[in-house]
Amino acid sequence: MMRRLPWLLLSALPLLLGACREASDEYPPYDCTEERMKFYERYNEKTRADLGKRVADFEEALKGELTDAERKEAEQLLDETRERLRDPDFFQRKSVEDLPADLEWEFGMDQPELGSEEAKKGGTLHSYIPGGTYPPNIRSCGKEANNSFRSYHWDDIEMAQISLHPNTNRIIPGLADRWAVGEDGRSVFFHIDDEARWSDGEEVTSEDWMMSFYIYLSDYLSVAFYKNYYSEQFWGITTYGKDYLCIRNAFPKPLAPFWAAIPPSQAGFYKEFGPDFEERYNWRPRPTTGAYVIREEDIQKGRSISLSLVEDWWAKDRKYYKNRFNVDRIEYRQVRDEEKQFQMFLQGDIDIYYLNDAKKWYEQTEVDAAFKGYFERATFYNDYPRVSRGLYFNLSKKPLDNPDVRIGLSHATNWRKVIDLDLRGDAERLNLLNEGFGDISNPDIRARDYSVRKAREAFARAGYTKSGPDGILENDKGRRLSFTITTYKIPAVEAMMLRLKEEARRAGVEYKIEALDPTSAFQKTSRKEHQISFSGWAITPPFPDYYQQFHSKEAYIPGTKKPRPMTNNLSIFADPEVDKILEANRNARSYEVIKNTSRELEQIFHDRAVWIPSYQRPFYRLGYWRWVRWPDDFNVRLASEPEMTHLHWIDQDMKQDTLAAMREGRVFGEKILLFDQYRTLRKPEKGTPEADEGTDAGGESAAPSETDGTERDETPPAVEDEEGADE
Repeated sequence: MMRRLPWLLLSALPLLLGACREASDEYPPYDCTEERMKFYERYNEKTRADLGKRVADFEEALKGELTDAERKEAEQLLDETRERLRDPDFFQRKSVEDLPADLEWEFGMDQPELGSEEAKKGGTLHSYIPGGTYPPNIRSCGKEANNSFRSYHWDDIEMAQISLHPNTNRIIPGLADRWAVGEDGRSVFFHIDDEARWSDGEEVTSEDWMMSFYIYLSDYLSVAFYKNYYSEQFWGITTYGKDYLCIRNAFPKPLAPFWAAIPPSQAGFYKEFGPDFEERYNWRPRPTTGAYVIREEDIQKGRSISLSLVEDWWAKDRKYYKNRFNVDRIEYRQVRDEEKQFQMFLQGDIDIYYLNDAKKWYEQTEVDAAFKGYFERATFYNDYPRVSRGLYFNLSKKPLDNPDVRIGLSHATNWRKVIDLDLRGDAERLNLLNEGFGDISNPDIRARDYSVRKAREAFARAGYTKSGPDGILENDKGRRLSFTITTYKIPAVEAMMLRLKEEARRAGVEYKIEALDPTSAFQKTSRKEHQISFSGWAITPPFPDYYQQFHSKEAYIPGTKKPRPMTNNLSIFADPEVDKILEANRNARSYEVIKNTSRELEQIFHDRAVWIPSYQRPFYRLGYWRWVRWPDDFNVRLASEPEMTHLHWIDQDMKQDTLAAMREGRVFGEKILLFDQYRTLRKPEKGTPEADEGTDAGGESAAPSETDGTERDETPPAVEDEEGADE
């Protein structure tokens, strides 16, 4: 399973190169093979012992007094544990003859092709490292591996057994050319494509998945997430010779092959996996099954990191890959200053630049290079789960543990004004933690509106009734409603925070803005030292994930009331009753359970005001020099970034022609493109003109359009200074 990164990490990345070793030859040779084989045996023994104890515990519990619901749950868990005890070993090796004879194999070749037949191969794409800071390592797991650069060299590149088609969301082949789900609904069998190869030419075999589980379940990883997830969500792995394997999910799930799909880890490359793994492998370029590889010469520390196309990549002619990964080389430069990144784009030193900043889109790209058509601009509406961007409360800090205070802050925070003015209306109010998952997302929840009256009423319930000399509310003990928002030192973000600060004062709240560099903001929030954090999370389809953000085990260090650092539970939310719903959601056996528990959880988190939703954009915008080309429909429906599926290409002839035109003064004409074939019309917000007029919501518009930049008025409409209808 591959998940996108937390939005918090998209702008933040610790730069700790000083702690890294410079060269792999400083480490003595190491061979983990014997240790790994013994680990499999020990883990199997431990699994059998744990399961036997669980059976005994459930049997003893059933002898006692239980409610009907408790008894039913205990009986179900006992049956499942006994079922697993019939085949308890987590790691198993069998022969091909042991494969079930009645498997119904699927091939996934009935989905539409991706990309354009007109795509040209070759060229170099010049880009920049997100967040402006150099990655601390190029590992895919372990300490600081989940950084803002990981998706570029891992999530978007590395292959698993299968993947989801980014337009239809149906399963398509990856490293496996066929798969089958067993009768139990949890066992997924895969046949590895005979031609699947690592970038070093080695054959991909089932042993590479055995290595993945060894790494993720090992104590050598300092990040507990991997061990917890892979031990709880899987029942085990079985190899059937070198070409077949079975991954057993812990629960029967919809889209079972998706949950069982994980990237392999080449057994030979990770032969030296051991206690010093996180240092030893920091800068070791790994073999890849995907289209791009990082070579030693691609790593220019503090300056750039590049991806090079794998020579004779094994999947280059496969149906879903042949028109993708067209560029020979992608160079990501380290440019710390955001404004400098933008200026480098305007000069043509960077080929692609995101233009989601309204000021850049409407004003700063109004330059000769755009008017003459040397670079083009595009708006693309996608249909992708939205980043849960907003203000997250630290519930372990008073008075944020008081729900009335949190409700009051929700009403005192004027995101509508930020959207209308700072974002120039080019956004919508976000309502849910996981919005954009179709009918899984609760349609009835609306974020609390800005209202000074409602805010003060909530604060009064919490005991904040007195107004201090500066207008900030206080309680009888003289405690002020003053809070620090930890955010990023990025001009566009700082402007939004200052807007919120200004509006909150009218409701008797003081917001102090702590704008830190991305590294410091990330570290402080990860240590749970924040009061309020402006951050968010990006989750990939097909299902939302609430467990990591809100389960009690992720909130506090066991046996203490000290927040547990380095987990995704930024709110330090802990409720044993909600834990049950979170577990049911994660372990759901049907789509209906996922939908119902997701809606229930969203309602709980809304009612308790654990966060303040901010805004979402149903599109992304970018500028690109005209030699960067895209398919006729530009991109896929299910992608949060234009480069994510690598459909673009470099037209070398067009590049030379463009450079010549710039010297000669030739022009091509301004191009501002709009692609709205995947635009989903959302239900209008209460109080907007569309809602007042009873506009019909739902449905889709289609057909991308193109203008020459003069026919469509892109100037945002004037907005009134809303003070709240109840004022």
